[in-house]
Amino acid sequence: MKVRAFFALAIISGTFAASTTSFAAMESVRIGLASNFSEPSSSTSNPYGDYFRSAVKLALLDATPRLEKRGLRIELEEFDYGTTQVRVLDAAKKAAASSVIAVLGYNFSSHALLAAPIHQQAKLPMLTPSATADRIGRMGPYVHTACFDNAFMGNALARVAKSRLHASRAAMIVAADCAYCQDLARAFESEFGRLGGAVSARSEILLGDTDFSASLAKLKIANFDVVLVPGQDALNSARIISAVLNAGIHKPFLGGDGWGDVSDEFFSVLGNQTLEGFSVSHWHPDFDSQKSHRFVRDYTAKFGRRPNDTAVLAYDATLLLVEAVLSARTRTREGLEAALAGIRTFSGVTGDFRFRDDRAPAKSLVLLSVNNKHFKIIESISPSDPPSAPARRGKKQGVAP
Repeated sequence: MKVRAFFALAIISGTFAASTTSFAAMESVRIGLASNFSEPSSSTSNPYGDYFRSAVKLALLDATPRLEKRGLRIELEEFDYGTTQVRVLDAAKKAAASSVIAVLGYNFSSHALLAAPIHQQAKLPMLTPSATADRIGRMGPYVHTACFDNAFMGNALARVAKSRLHASRAAMIVAADCAYCQDLARAFESEFGRLGGAVSARSEILLGDTDFSASLAKLKIANFDVVLVPGQDALNSARIISAVLNAGIHKPFLGGDGWGDVSDEFFSVLGNQTLEGFSVSHWHPDFDSQKSHRFVRDYTAKFGRRPNDTAVLAYDATLLLVEAVLSARTRTREGLEAALAGIRTFSGVTGDFRFRDDRAPAKSLVLLSVNNKHFKIIESISPSDPPSAPARRGKKQGVAP
């Protein structure tokens, strides 16, 4: 396994070289980054680690004045696990044996669930920016998540199916070997049933499948109004949707944050096929807030491409970790854990966070409409608000006029 350390940010950026605090006199705080930094994955032509790493760098650059004022610098050490689950375990063990006092990363739910027991046993705080599996928040005090969970997404999608699409029956195509997919489907089915709907067709696949003929045969003889595709990544989700459309099944589709929000891969698969659907995400580049506009501007200027949801979640999570570093009574694993556990609210690019014991933070999600060309913001939904019906008018929270 390749483990590679970055230089401290103050050296990399050169931006704050004129600091009044000399570099040598600063206290070094070592933070680990765990992700796929080396391999193109089956889900994207560009490793998610690139968006993740870039956003972490930008967040630390923005936080440098505050850190330097306290005589602190953050040094990063990468723990690369490529695309295999075995290497996720190896990366977590190497992190536990290293001198880092916290690890930021494990972007997919499957990765976070594998790493969490190792971090808990080693008492090494881990903070996942984007893993949404419901169980993550219950795996021990040293395991933290900086995003909402699958239960919230599934419930919101079920309410969209009822209030916007007036659906009474749903079909779903779910990967049996995907914790994220199973969580999302379970939450959707439970809430949809509570609202008076029913799942009339369910087909199980595997993440690596490319032949969906069995699923299509089941859908062709079923009666349903909407199709849930709870894929954990944009490319595989688009392949499933494309296969359903090619089979002549034209119903509205629903999906979670795994569809992405600016994914070129998603739309390259769909081509000119006619798609109607909705998905939910953490954020969108068109989100109307000062923090969002600044983040999009700075990220695009520095890295030459627009940020996606992976990037913005990494940015927020990094600044959350910086808050813990600044407030920790001691810069140790135990000290940082106590500081993280003590943060109850946080305001980021993706919105306001309210942290809860043993659960993902309560925060809003963004409802997107999807066609074969782009994602478009419909509205922002808080944990206490149901999605609006199509007839509702007026300016929506977080939506540019």
